[in-house]
Amino acid sequence: MYLITNRKLLCNEERYLEVIKESILSGIKNIIIREKDLEYEELNKLYMKIKTKINCIDFQEKILNKNLKININQKESINKLKVNFIVNSNIEFFEKTDCQGIHLPFKVFLDLLENNYSFNKDKILGLSLHQIEEVEHLENLMRNKNIRVDYITLSHIYETKCKEGLHPKGIELLKEAKKITDIKIVALGGILPSNVKETLKYCDDFAIMSTIMKSKDIKKTISDYNEKIELPK
Repeated sequence: MYLITNRKLLCNEERYLEVIKESILSGIKNIIIREKDLEYEELNKLYMKIKTKINCIDFQEKILNKNLKININQKESINKLKVNFIVNSNIEFFEKTDCQGIHLPFKVFLDLLENNYSFNKDKILGLSLHQIEEVEHLENLMRNKNIRVDYITLSHIYETKCKEGLHPKGIELLKEAKKITDIKIVALGGILPSNVKETLKYCDDFAIMSTIMKSKDIKKTISDYNEKIELPK
């Protein structure tokens, strides 16, 4: 399960940070920081606040449930949770910080390749795709240029207020993509507890934004998903 952040869905920064913390405590391991309107400096400030919030988690009682003492000032604290922070689109942030990866629109990815950009192979690379032709194009690029892509999101699968007025692609997009690629496919758009089990028949994982970001009870919301599925490892 991936959480895609959107601070504009919330009324204040403290709640934004709390949602991320509660999501991690509830088992989410991949956080895509999607604050594309922020330049490097502001985004980095936000990221540092996120890390500070995470480092304040009581590991002994809430995560490990063991007699383990951790100095919350240690940089390693965040790694104990094994959380991947993946920034959306901001290359400068990706290059200068210790985030675990970057998520790019397909066109941005193609432009970077055209300009001979060299991706850090030690970090996660995820891409947003929307059409089967893009999946085919990516497959050709990976074969010809020896590029490694860790996952792709395919969207939007179901109707969602985030894409109001746009016709959803449906699970047919997932089915067709599965026929032509072995890349990890993450379904996005309108994924709910009521449809997640069926959706996961045709993809490897799924991503959520508004359902979690707007939730008043993060733990219960994530539990509602988990009750319907066996989460991918």
